[in-house]
Amino acid sequence: MDSQPKKKKSVSSKQDKSQAGSVKSKKQQPPGEILEQQNSQHDIQIDDHPQQHDPFIPSPPQQQIKVCIHHNLPFQFFCEACEDPICQQCTILGPHNTQLHRINRLSDSFKLRCAKIEESIKANLLGKREQLLAQIHRIEYRIEEIKYVKTIIERDARAEFGGVLERLKQSEGQKLAILSHEISELQRDLDKINEVGSSFYDLKEIPDPCPFLLKSRNIYDQIEYMVAKPFKVQIDVYPYDLPRELTELRLQLQKASAQQQLIEFKNEIIWKLLSEKQMDEETIKQELERQASEEINEWSKLVDKFSQELKKQQLVCYYCGCKMEKQYVNSICTQNRQEQDYDKVFCNEQPPQNHHATGRHYFADPIL
Repeated sequence: MDSQPKKKKSVSSKQDKSQAGSVKSKKQQPPGEILEQQNSQHDIQIDDHPQQHDPFIPSPPQQQIKVCIHHNLPFQFFCEACEDPICQQCTILGPHNTQLHRINRLSDSFKLRCAKIEESIKANLLGKREQLLAQIHRIEYRIEEIKYVKTIIERDARAEFGGVLERLKQSEGQKLAILSHEISELQRDLDKINEVGSSFYDLKEIPDPCPFLLKSRNIYDQIEYMVAKPFKVQIDVYPYDLPRELTELRLQLQKASAQQQLIEFKNEIIWKLLSEKQMDEETIKQELERQASEEINEWSKLVDKFSQELKKQQLVCYYCGCKMEKQYVNSICTQNRQEQDYDKVFCNEQPPQNHHATGRHYFADPIL
C-alpha cells in the first residue's frame, strides 16, 4: 500500500522536472525557433484530430499567416516607400527604422490604396470601357451597312458576271477582316479592363491585405496604361466604295462609240498641228531671231546712255571734293578762295594756274 503512493510521487516529480527542463530550454531558445515548434505542434495536433465534413460542401480555404523574413513575426505595418509589408521589429531594429521610410498600418494602407484604385476605376477606366463598347457597336453597325450594300450589289450582278461576284467577295472580306481586327483589338482592351477590375475586387475581398498591397502598384500601373492607351475612333472602312463593276461596265459600253469618235478627232488635230509646226518652224525661228537682235540693240543703247550719265555724276571738285550736282555747280568753293599749297586734292586732273584762288569749283574725274 505504501509503495504505490511513492511511485506516483516519483512519477509526478519526474514530470515536473521534465516540464521545468522544457521551460528552461524554451527560455534559452530564440523566439523564431519557439514559433516554429509551436506551429509544428499545432499541425501535429490538427493531424491527430481530423475534422469530418461533408464531401459535397467545399471546405473553406486555409489562410496562411505570412511572417517577416527578418524577424519571423507577423506583419503589422506597410512601408509606403519600399512598398513592402513589415513587422513591428522592422520599425525598431531595421531595416525600416529611418525617416526615409513612410510607415502606415496594414489596414490604413489597404483602405487608402483600395479607395485610390476604386476611384481611378470609376473615374477613368469605366469611362474608357463605355467608349470601347460604343466603338464596338459603331463598327458592328458599319459591318451591317457593308453587308446590306453588298447584298444589293450582289443582286444586280448575280445574273451576268460570276467574276464580278468573286472580286466583290474579296473586297468585302478585306473590309470585314480590317473591321474584325479592330473589334478584336478593342475587345482585347475591354477584356483587359474587365480583368483589372475583377482582379482588384477579388483581392479586395481577401481578408489578408498583404496580397493586395503587393499587387496594388501593378494594378494601378495597369489602370494608368489602359487609360492612357489610345484607340482608333475613326472608322476608315466604308461600304460605299465596294466595286460596282457591272454599272461601270455598262457605262463604258455606252461611251465606247463616243470615245472612239473623240480619239479620231484628236488624232486629226494632232496631225494638223504637227504639219503646221513643220511648215512654220523656220518662219518662227527667223522672226524670233529678228526680235531678239532688235531687243539687244535697244538694250545696248540704253546701257551706253546710262553709262554716260553715270560718268557725269562721278565728277568731283578738285579743291573741296564735292560731287557735281545742281546745288554745287554755281556755288562758291570755300577751299579755292586764296593762294595756298593744295596738299589734299580730290581729282587726278589739275586745273589751270589762273583758276586758283577764284572761289570757283573745278570738276574732274575723282582719284580712285
